Amino acid sequence: MNTCGFCASDINDKYCNFCQMELDDKHIMQDGKRLNQAKKFLGYPDRTEVYKSTKELMKLETIHLLCLLREARSIRAEVYKLRLLRHQAEEQQGMNNEIESLENYTYDEYESATRKVWVIENIIKDRLGYFPQKVTNNFLNMYLERMEQSEKKKMFMKKTTN
Repeated sequence: MNTCGFCASDINDKYCNFCQMELDDKHIMQDGKRLNQAKKFLGYPDRTEVYKSTKELMKLETIHLLCLLREARSIRAEVYKLRLLRHQAEEQQGMNNEIESLENYTYDEYESATRKVWVIENIIKDRLGYFPQKVTNNFLNMYLERMEQSEKKKMFMKKTTN
């Protein structure tokens, strides 16, 4: 029996009477099963996905965004190291056109990387109410485990008769 992934009510076509809304295919489940997000996680995203537009990032699953946040922070750290190298080169050789060009490039890249981190953090904060200070493998594994556990409990109500 097709059921609503939010309330487990039986549905006709794609409409849930309890929720009073038309359901997307991804929200139509079978026999009271919960929405299943963990199976959508196919592994760590490609690093280039960090550069998606904000609108595209907002469409991604939260677990995907958590992985991208880790990547975005890593990219920002790499760009910051480039800035430090530029400062060292300036101190050793004095300012010249190449170093000045590198300064502008590293500043622009660092600003862009920082803003991308902020975008991803704020999308996650909007969904979870916070964003993690560190996104470690342990954090991601625990998050996935919690997703899987929450899907195991079916939404089922026993009918009682008086």
